[in-house]
Amino acid sequence: MNNYNEAARVSSVSREDFPNEKINIFDHILETRKLSFMAELFGVMAHSPGALQAVASVGEHVRFQSVLDEVLREMIICTVSQEVGNYYEWCHHIHRMPKNMQKIIGSQLAENLPEPTGAVLRYARLVANNQKIDENLVEIIRSSLGDIGLIDLTVMVGYYQLIGTFCNTLHVPIEDGMKRTPFNK
Repeated sequence: MNNYNEAARVSSVSREDFPNEKINIFDHILETRKLSFMAELFGVMAHSPGALQAVASVGEHVRFQSVLDEVLREMIICTVSQEVGNYYEWCHHIHRMPKNMQKIIGSQLAENLPEPTGAVLRYARLVANNQKIDENLVEIIRSSLGDIGLIDLTVMVGYYQLIGTFCNTLHVPIEDGMKRTPFNK
């Protein structure tokens, strides 16, 4: 069960309505994410081209350039999305994980997976909920992923917290045709 509100508070900006002198921002997002259309999240954010560029740049790093592998990134995204109630991103990413992980993400079972996965998911959940992180957990992650992995992980959690706040506050609608998979809790 979820209570995500899709009654958009701000409309999406089309490419035709985006400032011509900044169209490279719009096109870069489509290109880097291999999209044939602008996702509602970015279409709504396009009302502020500067915010769109800055936020999309951080997202590009954490999704496509970080040291975290693709499956782990998707697990982190879904963990944070579930914790902050970001149904928009959950629906966009849950299907990108292996089938055997889709039902356990965000649960104790996921956090008990072999290291570094279990520790990373525990860290993501705790950070997303602004809870204290003990040194032992930090060291487990650091020993597996290094300092750069710890930083990329922390930035990724923060990025998806920001996106969750944005989507939930502005009621960013989920695109037509996107499967609406319920949260696991």
